[in-house]
Amino acid sequence: MVVVISIDGFPAWLWEDPSLPMPTLRKLAAAGATAARMTVSNPTLTWPNHTTLVTGVSPARHGVLYNGLVLPQGPREPWRLEPWADKAVLVRVPTLYDAVFKAGLTTAHVDWIPTTNAGTFHWEFPERPGPHGKIEREMLAAGSITATELAEFNKRNPAWRDVYWNRAAMHIIAQHRPNLLLVHLLNTDALNHKFGPGSWASHAAFAYADTCVRDLVESVVAAGFRERGTFFVTTDHGFKTARRLIRPNAILRRAGLLNTAGPVKIVCDAHAMTIGGSASIYVTNPERRDEWLAKAKAAFDGVEGIARRVDPEQFAEFKLPSVKENSQMPDFILLSKPGYAFHAAPQDSEPVTDVTADTYAGHHGYPNSDPEMDGVFFAWGHGIQPGTKLARIANLDVAPTVARALGVTMPGVEGRVLEEIFRR
Repeated sequence: MVVVISIDGFPAWLWEDPSLPMPTLRKLAAAGATAARMTVSNPTLTWPNHTTLVTGVSPARHGVLYNGLVLPQGPREPWRLEPWADKAVLVRVPTLYDAVFKAGLTTAHVDWIPTTNAGTFHWEFPERPGPHGKIEREMLAAGSITATELAEFNKRNPAWRDVYWNRAAMHIIAQHRPNLLLVHLLNTDALNHKFGPGSWASHAAFAYADTCVRDLVESVVAAGFRERGTFFVTTDHGFKTARRLIRPNAILRRAGLLNTAGPVKIVCDAHAMTIGGSASIYVTNPERRDEWLAKAKAAFDGVEGIARRVDPEQFAEFKLPSVKENSQMPDFILLSKPGYAFHAAPQDSEPVTDVTADTYAGHHGYPNSDPEMDGVFFAWGHGIQPGTKLARIANLDVAPTVARALGVTMPGVEGRVLEEIFRR
């Protein structure tokens, strides 16, 4: 049995803090293989990097660029994000779980994204569970979740959901013993955002994630896989703190390119989608498009906190696709300076404001060259060489390495098998 655990938003620099309360993970990491740093993919967001972790290729190839599918609406309307598009629409290449399924082995996931209607999982408890899923029905029958809890699942806080996602993972291990189980824990990301990475709240979130790892290891042992269980713990991106927020939609509003008609409706010639350390700018009005594009670019000249504008001819520098290759790509991208992040709200009169209690202190979405975006990687258990220390790997390496642990190959990947972590 191979279990892959993603602890969302786990920066390598935070793991290096000896006061981080993760005794289980520290003990297991010492007994297995560790990487000092893991380079993640641009954009440094949850869904693109979870897709890289199971495909071994960059977002330019696998096609997932945001936390969902970005689609245009009507003229002069903001582009919208559709999180629950089918996996076949979002992901353009074969995945690790596809390859494992095709090889005749069993597959399962808990809260792995994007996986909607993937068709290659034997068992799943998704990000949005419902009353008709097989695992949900089994857990209802076992008393592991109630009908009310299931109905209100998506309204509950991330800490509560992690409890039940982990409970679902333990249920799948005990009842079904899959060859491959993917597990995604979310609460660490939520509290890093709200209070900042390295805060007391952040440390508490990681302490609970450590408890989840302990529970999963104990479940694998109890299921009879003490000597045959292999674990990989990794993440999707790092985190950093910002104290100032750049509001690109407020800037576009000042430039006459965006208006709000009431509290919700936005009418615009250009609009920004913000992802922490970067913002994607879309021209939404096809009439006089070149004029609106030039005006949008000019609106950000000299704005406090903006480090750089990335135009389409520079997308390849960040291993991002061209607009021709992926129509979700924007007209240009803005990158923030350290200490700054982007915020989507258009209503504020000031283009740059301080972080407040109502806004996030912690952010990702910065270029993957930023060392604070580096993530973690650990492996231990059956087949893993104890005490292996790696300097730096890429998240591109995770999928082919997990496949190797299962005796499956993944041709055409950009990453490599980390052969040095396996027993010789």
